[in-house]
Amino acid sequence: MPERWVLPEGSPLYPTLPYVYEQYRRLSVYFRAPEEAVRQILPAPLEYVSDVAEAFILSVPQVSGLVPYSEGGIVVTARYRDIVGGHVAYEYVENDDSLAAGREIWGYPKKLAAVGYREGGERVEGSLRRRGVRILNAEAVLDGSPIQPPRLLPRLVVRRIPRVDGPGLELEQVILNDPEGTVAERRTGRGHLAFEASDWDPLYKLGPLEVLGAALTVGSFVLTYGKELSRQV
Repeated sequence: MPERWVLPEGSPLYPTLPYVYEQYRRLSVYFRAPEEAVRQILPAPLEYVSDVAEAFILSVPQVSGLVPYSEGGIVVTARYRDIVGGHVAYEYVENDDSLAAGREIWGYPKKLAAVGYREGGERVEGSLRRRGVRILNAEAVLDGSPIQPPRLLPRLVVRRIPRVDGPGLELEQVILNDPEGTVAERRTGRGHLAFEASDWDPLYKLGPLEVLGAALTVGSFVLTYGKELSRQV
């Protein structure tokens, strides 16, 4: 562990990169959301591309350096200059090391929540519960129904650091993060998606207007340093 990586000194909350994820299982439900709702959750300077989004639950049984965890959230298509990718608009994790690493290193908007994930035969279910509200419930029946997922890689992240001496920002960056990975298995099918209203986590404003399909993906990837596309101080 190099010196001055992250506090607390002598017992850092998370290790240095890279993080290697093995045999993850990702439930994806693709849906159409109200265009205005998508525009409202895109931070400037990212631009709107499409009303098609992904609700996901990711189960991570093995990851180097971090405690195994599950997470979930919403990914929407976005553009920055000539790059089209996916912006993680909402993201929820189970423990503090994955939360802090995601927020501090890359700027992912992670919060703590209870994440549920279950598989049985052709059915996969996942959920997010925060502050007593089930803010997301996703289900899939993996019957082989075809789907056309949106383009959600690379990731486009807006990283913001607030000022310590008053209101405003100390730093705002647009970061490109493009994890390298392999897919061992991918099964498709029909999906179902439901949200409960929460003032703390207004995912419910995204609809859905229409569920387009679902997928279960099993694979591995490496999460390492991103690339700074722009900086404002």
